[in-house]
Amino acid sequence: MSSPRSSRPYRSKRHRPCDQCRARKLGCQTDGGIPCQRCRDAKLACTFDNPPPKRPRLSESLSFADPSVNGLFITSDHDTSAEQSPFERVDSGFPSLEFDGVNITSPGSGILLPGRPPTQFVQSIDKLDQGYAQLFGASSESDPWLLRHCRFDDSGMKHFYKVHYRNAGGVPTAQRIPIHFMISSQDLSASTQQETRAGSDDISREQLDILVPPEYGRRLVGLLVSLLPSRRCASLMMSVLTFHSLFPFRFVKYVFPALPVISRSQLGLTTTPNQLPELAVLATLPVYLLAAIYASSFPFIAHDDYLCILGTYHSSPVQKLWRIVYESITIEIHRPRLAVLQASLLYIQKQPISDAQYTTADTPWVWSFVGQIVGLACSLGVHIECRMWGIPAWEKRLRRRLWWAVYAEDKWRSLLIGRPPYIHPAEWDVSDLDEGDFLVGPRQGFSTLSCDTEIPFRFLVSLARVAEEIQSTFYTLRASQILNVDLDSSADLGKELLEKLNSWYSSLPETFRLPNWSKSVHGLAPWPTSIHFAYLLLVLYVYRAMLRPMARSSCPPMIFDLEEMSATSPLPVDESSLDFTDLSEINYIPDISIPEVSGPSETTLYAAEKCATILVNFNKRLTPSDFNGFWYSWSRVGFATVSNFLMLLLVQAPNTAHAVRGKYLVDSWSQVLRCQSQSFPLVKLGLARLDALQWAGLDDTFVLPPHVQDVITTHNNAEI
Repeated sequence: MSSPRSSRPYRSKRHRPCDQCRARKLGCQTDGGIPCQRCRDAKLACTFDNPPPKRPRLSESLSFADPSVNGLFITSDHDTSAEQSPFERVDSGFPSLEFDGVNITSPGSGILLPGRPPTQFVQSIDKLDQGYAQLFGASSESDPWLLRHCRFDDSGMKHFYKVHYRNAGGVPTAQRIPIHFMISSQDLSASTQQETRAGSDDISREQLDILVPPEYGRRLVGLLVSLLPSRRCASLMMSVLTFHSLFPFRFVKYVFPALPVISRSQLGLTTTPNQLPELAVLATLPVYLLAAIYASSFPFIAHDDYLCILGTYHSSPVQKLWRIVYESITIEIHRPRLAVLQASLLYIQKQPISDAQYTTADTPWVWSFVGQIVGLACSLGVHIECRMWGIPAWEKRLRRRLWWAVYAEDKWRSLLIGRPPYIHPAEWDVSDLDEGDFLVGPRQGFSTLSCDTEIPFRFLVSLARVAEEIQSTFYTLRASQILNVDLDSSADLGKELLEKLNSWYSSLPETFRLPNWSKSVHGLAPWPTSIHFAYLLLVLYVYRAMLRPMARSSCPPMIFDLEEMSATSPLPVDESSLDFTDLSEINYIPDISIPEVSGPSETTLYAAEKCATILVNFNKRLTPSDFNGFWYSWSRVGFATVSNFLMLLLVQAPNTAHAVRGKYLVDSWSQVLRCQSQSFPLVKLGLARLDALQWAGLDDTFVLPPHVQDVITTHNNAEI
């Protein structure tokens, strides 16, 4: 596992930077004593007299009022070029060019134009009281390479009327593009919000507090890395004080390790066990984000001695909470913040609310909503590496985690439902997650999570990278057209992908590998079982693609368009001959060609059957501890995928021996799903798909080879 990376080393107050380095935001190197290295080289006085500069509040530097009233058209006539110190002169080795009196090295080096302050204070892009930010992309109507010439103030702002520009800071550097955001007044989107709103009533915090009292909410959000100890003998006063916090408490325990889309630093949490967020902090969260956290935590209230009472004596408010979230998203997406993206990522993970929904495939709306999430993420600029930006450290960490959550959602769902992904490799540059993305607390008191908390999501993301490669290799439209008849190429590509999956599994800590993962702690599997299931699904997808060339489809039927024929020309035959009600002479449909396998094909088929056996046994051994963990909502599509794969092994079996194994796997899987569906409804879609194929009889559903038909008939007769 890689070690945590940091943008700069920690510097205590005893070794603060000198005045010259502080003014220019440069590293102060005093290893050899005072003067520092830079002052010594530049022959400047190395002093420590000036106090740290005060950081202006963003609310003071950002206004959307009429410029005629408050002078919003702020420009800086201060020319910093004359004051450029030796620290800022860089010899790149390229010939210099003259540009309006400013020396610019060429090509591609950083430039300091007149009017550009030498420093920029860290300010959040997300915490804007009166406006919202959206990214200017490389081809936006406002050219980022033009905006880099703007006279930004020391907060990175260029003020206009109703619309301002914000420079992210820290870019452009080598191989980076200029990053700018448009900050718009909220009232500019009011009319469009009204046109597209999903609800009629305003959503208030009072409504949320009625559904989930704040005393419950604290505990739902506040659980960090371990369960609250069972203390039924606790005083009644303690119960009242902690009831509100139960929901946040559950969220961080069960949801955060698999979906770390909240900032615990912003909630005032550290790694202190059993810490609860303050009510005042929860009051600062947007209503829709708090409602999403509450709703995501409700499935786990049975594990808490306090919250379980809520579920016993009160009806669940989950549906109403999710409705608040959805209606708010449709309103707030016009003026998005990170909180809208956070709530959207939680919303798409919500579980069905009825048996009918559990046994029915997602509607096309779900995939459209994924596209909305991706579009929202790109508007907020989370797809761009932000570690060098002039924003707070907590916001950098949150942005990076949010991007990878969006990425994983896109890749898993696009593979599972067979859609072209929204995210393309050339359109993002966020580096891999590391321990530094899971730091908690203020800069002077950073602490890292335990590996049990940070590892699940990081490994799910790395697995999503493999999922993207599997889809691009085997399941794009063009790849499927080419490889479905190319056995050798499919086998070679499949072996490479299986090696990558093996490498992923080998990189897991020993305690998280099968079967150790299911060793329960306090009734909860220490690692989300859904990630192990996702790994096995990817193995399945590789073998599914490798099996495609082993059976050749029959020729497609002739197509007759009666309306087109009658409109353009007379029928070539008598209409009476088109009576299809009596075709007794046609007693069969052309079979799919399934040749006898041998050599590499036989090896591949045996390996595919072994993969299927592992999947059946994996699910057979799942315990309540595994069911009670967090499962991604797309997992239920995975169970249906397994059902389909097992049926493929049976229907496409090349001989009797393989048909017998295929039938055994189908029957075993059906039995597992029937037993588990009583307590784990996510498997119901897989069971429904399997039952639908067998409902009228497999021989009536599929064109079966004779040896497969014989195996099924023999099995059915044995059951009578």
